[in-house]
Amino acid sequence: MRSTPLPLLAVLLLALAPAAAQTPPATEPVPIADSDGDGVPDLPPGQTEAPACHPGRMEACADNCPLEVNPGQEDSDGDGAGDVCDPCPFVPVKDGEHADADDDGVGDECDNCRLPNPRNESGEQAPCPEQQAHSEWKDPNPLGRRLQFFIRPLALGYRYQGSWVGSTGLGLHLGGSLGEWRFDEKGTALKVPSWYWSAGVYGDSVNLFAAEHLGPYAALDFRPMEWAPYARSWAREFKFGVGAHLFWSKRVEGVEKRPLQLGVGPRVGFLDIVSVMPFAQFDLANGGGFSWGGMLVLDFKVLQDLGVPLAK
Repeated sequence: MRSTPLPLLAVLLLALAPAAAQTPPATEPVPIADSDGDGVPDLPPGQTEAPACHPGRMEACADNCPLEVNPGQEDSDGDGAGDVCDPCPFVPVKDGEHADADDDGVGDECDNCRLPNPRNESGEQAPCPEQQAHSEWKDPNPLGRRLQFFIRPLALGYRYQGSWVGSTGLGLHLGGSLGEWRFDEKGTALKVPSWYWSAGVYGDSVNLFAAEHLGPYAALDFRPMEWAPYARSWAREFKFGVGAHLFWSKRVEGVEKRPLQLGVGPRVGFLDIVSVMPFAQFDLANGGGFSWGGMLVLDFKVLQDLGVPLAK
């Protein structure tokens, strides 16, 4: 067997010796992120999540306010958010974080005002801003939410004693809503009532077929705003209701007394522009003589609010 020459073997051993003696390079330490520089790391080295720190736990935990300096990690309500960044430091958070509808840095659970009023340096909330008057807000419903005065043109016609009788005139009445209105600070309606009332007096302005009418009338209209399919569709432009009137008519030939007509019927309105009411009526002054007809009302508003209360 042929052996390797000694000089060649010595050369190989001398060449390999330095490589074997080398030690691997030292691994550099992983930097610890501390965004607010308060000495408490955002996350422990090598971890992607960790429990929040608090005064009783300061090891292997994450800064409970990583963007605000709080070396003591005080957490009064124990919800994992430090006091300095907790919108409600004495009320435990619900469902992940405190809601803040008015965006003033104070959570809804402990906010004393629905309008923006942030805390000062001592932690006290500023006084609640004076709320805007309703007159500065856009009313989403032309019927309004306050007592109002209207002038509305009317026209009616009915079949009485075998003849048609007609009249046009003006209705002067008050109207308003029944139910609760709720608005946000921008004036957007959060809740709108469904019932609206009106009551007033009608008088002829132009006589047709020698008819004269004078007397009170009233109406109650309904819009099912709580019914989502109605409120979210074109049908919301319609209103439905009932109406009634009590009119003195000009004396009609062949009857003993001047007719006193009591009429009732359903109402249908569209776009707060026009309402139609077919009615049945009875002559209370002449033995309840029956007649039928219809009324047309132009619903635009001529005179508006009688008063503007402050928002509540």
